[in-house]
Amino acid sequence: MLTKMQIDAIKTTSKIQKIHDSEMLYLFVSPTGRKTWKVLFTLDGKKNTITLGEYPKVLNAKDARLRRDEIKKLVAEGTNPTEQKRQDRLQDLSKMSFADLINLYAEKVTPHKRGGRVETVILNGYIRAFPKLMKKPVKELGQLDMIQFRDERLKTVKSATVARDLGLLSAVFKYARQELRIMDSSPLTDVAKPKQSPSRNRRISQDEIEQILQGFKYDGRSQPVTKKQQTAWCFLFAIETAMRAGEITGLKWANVFDKHVELEITKNGTPRKVPLSKRAIELLSYMRGIDETSVCTVKNSVAEGEVGRGSLSAYFNQVVTGKLKIDDLTFHDTRHEAISRMVKNLKIPVEVLAKITGHKTISILINTYYNPDIEELADHLHQVDDPSIISFKKRATI
Repeated sequence: MLTKMQIDAIKTTSKIQKIHDSEMLYLFVSPTGRKTWKVLFTLDGKKNTITLGEYPKVLNAKDARLRRDEIKKLVAEGTNPTEQKRQDRLQDLSKMSFADLINLYAEKVTPHKRGGRVETVILNGYIRAFPKLMKKPVKELGQLDMIQFRDERLKTVKSATVARDLGLLSAVFKYARQELRIMDSSPLTDVAKPKQSPSRNRRISQDEIEQILQGFKYDGRSQPVTKKQQTAWCFLFAIETAMRAGEITGLKWANVFDKHVELEITKNGTPRKVPLSKRAIELLSYMRGIDETSVCTVKNSVAEGEVGRGSLSAYFNQVVTGKLKIDDLTFHDTRHEAISRMVKNLKIPVEVLAKITGHKTISILINTYYNPDIEELADHLHQVDDPSIISFKKRATI
């Protein structure tokens, strides 16, 4: 049997070491120096391995041998220790509270998602705002709990936010069902999402653009020196490209080419190439020399590491909403404006436009982001040459 002194003296190598301790018990040492207790056993003629835990964080040698003895007894009785371990784990998980489930999801799933930092903040907000609901065991959650959650949230936030809340919780329950196997069905089944507000159709006039540039003290024809001026630059670049705020602030020079930029990760999780207009190319030229790696040094939000006053969204709200008192305008409205301009000025077919904007569903592009005014629609009709229309000619007078 290995002593503590012998275990601590083990030197790492470039390969995994398998060191025998006593009957069925081994210590595996990784090239990084991590030491893990494992039991190797044979059941029904098949060799199996079960991991006990890391040394010394989880188990010292004495405790590892006691666990080995328990496994040895199970094998003698014809019970698979691995299956027994899984059943014990499920039994423990089935007792967890709603808060425990959310915390586990935030630990295991959220860090691997784009925007994971923001999602963690949202999940923690649920736990703080609904302490009574969060204490409830997961097994006891039902539709009425989710209906109450929905209705309480609607008292403080917009229906679109609540719809996203339910979508996030749906992912949490899916994790509980498919990965943890502690739920048979989702308590959100048959829970109606709140009625959505009409899609925004906010256009941005040229007068407003000039007013906003003045508010940021940026002329749109030179290098933006301050982060506030970079925010104004992002505003102009968004109108030219239909790119989202996070896509612009996350843009790297390595992904900027002569006539297009490449977005490695977008909102829908897929890369996208965005063609550049002459004005967009001009705007990019003003950013050269500010930073070697990133096009912008201002970041979009807490998701990109900016907190409070240091973010694009904070600067935009401070100037546009605060200083200029334009309450009904958001940065995302630039996407509506850009798409509507592309249709009006460039006559881009909708299937080509979808490639530019990254929309997988054309109906969303048309119904949500293309916002022509009635004069623009009339102009489209007047530009069509219809041979069936007979021109009226005045009768010559004698």
